[in-house]
Amino acid sequence: MKKLIWLVAVPIVIVIIILALSRSVQDNTIKLGFVGPLTGFGADFGEESKIAVAIAVEEINANGGISGKKVSVIYEDGKCGAKDAITSAQKLISVEKVKVIMSVCGQESLAIAPIAEKNKVLMMALWSTHPKLTGVGEYIFRNAYSDEDTGKSMAQEVARRYDSVAIMTELNEYSIGLRDIFEKYFKGKVIEENYSPGTKDFKSYILDILSNKPQAVVMNPSSAADGLVALRQLRQLGFKGQLYGNYFGSVNDVLQSPEAQGMVFFTDPVVRDNVLRESLYAKFQSTTDRKPNYDFAVAISYDSVYILRQAIANVGTDPSKLKDYLHSMKDFIGVMGTYGFNDWGDATGYVPSMKQIKNGRVVDVAE
Repeated sequence: MKKLIWLVAVPIVIVIIILALSRSVQDNTIKLGFVGPLTGFGADFGEESKIAVAIAVEEINANGGISGKKVSVIYEDGKCGAKDAITSAQKLISVEKVKVIMSVCGQESLAIAPIAEKNKVLMMALWSTHPKLTGVGEYIFRNAYSDEDTGKSMAQEVARRYDSVAIMTELNEYSIGLRDIFEKYFKGKVIEENYSPGTKDFKSYILDILSNKPQAVVMNPSSAADGLVALRQLRQLGFKGQLYGNYFGSVNDVLQSPEAQGMVFFTDPVVRDNVLRESLYAKFQSTTDRKPNYDFAVAISYDSVYILRQAIANVGTDPSKLKDYLHSMKDFIGVMGTYGFNDWGDATGYVPSMKQIKNGRVVDVAE
């Protein structure tokens, strides 16, 4: 009987000890959630954001964590789509019990926002520029600009020289939103061509554009790779006029493409040289053996972790206190300089830029 009692009691004691140790580790860890495109469409910039977040977390933990607690990140693949983002967010909130979620692309952020707001979980959108995110909830923040600014700038610049343009748009939330803003502010004639994600043969779209004889063409992809294919086919089929583009003009493969030379593009704010930038990019390069393709996405992903560190160090992990702190924060110092958030949860202090591709490099339009 004594042996039987020991055989039953010992495993129970071991389980209790394991649970106690596990609870102790959890109590001494601050868990953050991350939802980004880690496979499929958008995986190139999703992975770069993940690397930047991991670098920041490693630095913070190496310097004592936050108030003595280590930081851990649970990475979920949102695939830059609403369905997977919702599944990921629900898992992070219900199962992992996270109080803060970082999201990457616009489709993910728009889908997660109402879930985070309902559950009073803080959401920090990293590279989500969709205009509908502005003011969507008290717990929703965006460390990026709005495409309202990009589309307006693009329309005004194109209208200075041309009154008839074509715009080739990939059918997803980001590109559709940018197209609609461009058309709202551009007062001339617009020839609109829309294509499905994953399209590789653009001949029919391009021939329709050429038949309308536009003075310029605006390339508006969401996938940089597909946008480059469309751009090359446009030139190969005979268009010799001025090209404009969205962010994809800053991607290395596009910069080196002969067909892209001379294209004016509207893109992320400039990540200016500073000590933090140099350190981040050196660590990024040591991890990947290359420089970032998406400078701004890497910079704000890194900054966002440190913004959360500052907020948690000051008020703890209660999302209601975190949101109040972030709404009042105006002087965060990071890779992107000194900035904070406005009453609608959008970052302040930087605006989109206009650049041009010349001889395989990005230059100011005036150069």
